[in-house]
Amino acid sequence: MEEKKRGKRQLIIIGIMIFLMVASFVAMFQGYYRTAFVFFGILVAIMSFIGTRASIDNRVYLHTKNYKNNNRW
Repeated sequence: MEEKKRGKRQLIIIGIMIFLMVASFVAMFQGYYRTAFVFFGILVAIMSFIGTRASIDNRVYLHTKNYKNNNRW
């Protein structure tokens, strides 16, 4: 059940990111530079959060794997 919620959240986040990217380029090409800057800033903030979260998850995974392997004997 948790995996379904996680997958749905990932799809929603991906959709929001695609929307923000398209909206920032459309706003920029139409001359709304401040609006494009705001959209792009939100996009970068979301991408930064996702990258940091993935990095932390990978560190935790590696730490638990090493801890389990070292305590096996």
